Amino acid sequence: MKTALLTMVNMTDGLPFPYKAVAQTVLQFHEHIESYRQIDDSITALLSKIDDFVTIVARPGGRKINSGDEAAEAIEAFFRAVQSIIVRLEILRATRPIKRFAAPGAVGAAVAEEEENLDHARKLLNTSLQVDIHNTVHEIRDAQILAKSDVNYSSALPANPTILHGRDDQLRSLVDLVVDRSRPIRLAIMGAGGLGKTTLANAVIQHTEVATRFGDRRFFIGAEAASGVDDLLSGMLTTFSLPASSDPLASLLKHFRSHDQSLLVIDNLETIWNSANATQRNGTERVLSQLNTIASLTFIVTCRGAELPPDVNWANRDAVVLSTLSPEAARATFHDIAGDVPPSDQPVRDALLKELDYMPLAVTLLARLVERGKQLPELERRWNKVHTSMLRTQPNGRLDNVEASIQLSIAYLPSDDLEPLQLLSLCAQLPDGMRLPVRNELEHLCGFRDVEGALDIIQGLALVYVTDDETIRMLSPIRLYVLEKHKPSAAHRASLLEIYYGIASEAPQKVDTRFRSARDQILPELRNLENLLLAEITTSNQRPSSALIKATSMYSRFSFHFVPNDRLLVALIQRIDHLPLELGRSLLLLSDLQRSRDNHKASLESAVQAKRSFESVGDLSGAADSDLHMAHTHGVLGNLAAADTCLSAARDAFIKLGKHRRIAYCDLELGAIAYDRAQYDDAAALFASAREEFFRVDDKVSVAHCQLRLGDIHLQRKEYDAAATVLESALQEFRSLDSTNDIATCSISLSKVYRRQKRFDNALDALQVAYDQFQKQDNSFRMGYVLRRKASVLRDQSNAAGLDA
Repeated sequence: MKTALLTMVNMTDGLPFPYKAVAQTVLQFHEHIESYRQIDDSITALLSKIDDFVTIVARPGGRKINSGDEAAEAIEAFFRAVQSIIVRLEILRATRPIKRFAAPGAVGAAVAEEEENLDHARKLLNTSLQVDIHNTVHEIRDAQILAKSDVNYSSALPANPTILHGRDDQLRSLVDLVVDRSRPIRLAIMGAGGLGKTTLANAVIQHTEVATRFGDRRFFIGAEAASGVDDLLSGMLTTFSLPASSDPLASLLKHFRSHDQSLLVIDNLETIWNSANATQRNGTERVLSQLNTIASLTFIVTCRGAELPPDVNWANRDAVVLSTLSPEAARATFHDIAGDVPPSDQPVRDALLKELDYMPLAVTLLARLVERGKQLPELERRWNKVHTSMLRTQPNGRLDNVEASIQLSIAYLPSDDLEPLQLLSLCAQLPDGMRLPVRNELEHLCGFRDVEGALDIIQGLALVYVTDDETIRMLSPIRLYVLEKHKPSAAHRASLLEIYYGIASEAPQKVDTRFRSARDQILPELRNLENLLLAEITTSNQRPSSALIKATSMYSRFSFHFVPNDRLLVALIQRIDHLPLELGRSLLLLSDLQRSRDNHKASLESAVQAKRSFESVGDLSGAADSDLHMAHTHGVLGNLAAADTCLSAARDAFIKLGKHRRIAYCDLELGAIAYDRAQYDDAAALFASAREEFFRVDDKVSVAHCQLRLGDIHLQRKEYDAAATVLESALQEFRSLDSTNDIATCSISLSKVYRRQKRFDNALDALQVAYDQFQKQDNSFRMGYVLRRKASVLRDQSNAAGLDA
């Protein structure tokens, strides 16, 4: 970063204030950053934004920034923001001994206020310089190339790695191949950045069996700092103590042929092979193909990506790409670096390792932070706020900075085709991956010229991987980095949302015979749907659209069938106070979700707020529905008098509106209250009244529900024959309607009646029907309930048989 800042100083010669002052100001911020971090770690996110700004302005290659009005405004806005932050934090640092408890909050306030100014400056800069996603990526790559030190080609082998958990199988397989004397061996260790390819190659070359076979004919060549294939070849001459040559490849081939056996490792081959320069790529492939002809040479390459260089007989072609670590190996790696973790912090450690997808580099850097004295709860808080920017022990090194490692892979994307990065940015929006149907729709909606070709490129660089069901997935650190740094265009994101709005509309709301197949279609997309909708609700500058509101409602209603989820509704409600009708409907749905989670106080408050919202626009029907919701909650809480009052108010409103179906619902609920009070005559009259009204409006489901409640009254009165007749009629109706839940509920009630009648076989048959319905839903909790009831019936049947005998 200091190099970039010095570049800024040189580039701003002759430009007016504050161009030149920016570099000095940011340098001042960097000099004091550690002491600022000691006050509060929210500075980390701010530092990342400042460094990003500097990286773009300090363009490599001698390109000048535009001194026009827009650029001047951007630079000045940035300068003022950074200057203001420094002044505030210097004051806080000076007063920290006095205000040590208040300081973190004060820092947070200072950061929050200036972050908006930094974001504004960045937007102005992007406009002025016309910096798109693609240019930003390649500028960073240019900066990394310019920052490389001279290549040091030493004949000394790297140290044997002391930590290598979870790679025993791969190491054993590679060693067995390397010591194989039956054929020339060529091996490739591929995978995403940060998976430990170099570490594994070091372990192979230092293994005792390999050392025994090759002795001092083991060589490790790092290609990372090579400016091109010719530079690499010249450096290899130095490694082998060979004189400079006009044809270094020929000299190297002659050298290898003059020895019985040699082992050569070329590390980070991607530096020259993944070059956008076709000459460099072709030259790299020519070198490998020539090395492939030497029978006495065994060689290994490590390379970012999943695509193997051609024209080489790779011995491990089917097992070439490294995976992430297992949870056990990740914990062992963490322990070797950070030591023991207190039992209270172990769940936090395990959760963070899972968030990192057990990527070796990320695990290592997390452990180093703990080794330095950082507390795991503190790191968890930082991770939730800044994600991958937390994982660095040095600013730019790929082995000390997860973001630098990921960005290096992204920088190898082609310069003449934006589609791979565009597809990557869309994949990052989906934590559970992009399934094939979504990909096919995106290809059409986004107008991708060659989506499969774009996928081949990002998969070849190991930025994504494709599962057996053709879902495109990303490792968590890569996804989070791309999600933050490389956002899709507004048009592409709108297309993705359109697809997922359609998926939400398919979420089944009713449990029937079609429920299971519809549920199975949406379940794999549930987390993607939630993340997309939540991001759109919370980050969009636009007011929520009707499509977004509808999708949120459909998703939330569907969650009733699994784990009721109110996160989206809570977020949405804060954004739609300008839409009182939608606000009221959302509050009523939230009330249902809260009641289903036994959060009855919150449920009641949501219904009260809904009523106020409806009343504000004179919606008498919505207000009456709110009364119904309040009555439900009061009933669950046992506040029967309050429930009765709310239902009566709702009933009066529906009478005024002439809504007979809603009047019948009120009667049904009033009947339930009378039933709970053991006022069975009143309850029966209300259920019968509601049944007649539902019959009149041809609401067959509600008619059957009234029948079910009447059957329960007969059961309580011990009128078992009448109960059986009414419940059997209700069951027949539910069957005709394919209402799975209702079939199960009615069958359970029937089993109670049959049990009282000592018709045990009938009771068992009824319970089997209920069990089958719950099995269709994969509702194991209710299936267990039915099995317990079956056991009780079997016990009664056994006892009855004993008495008869």
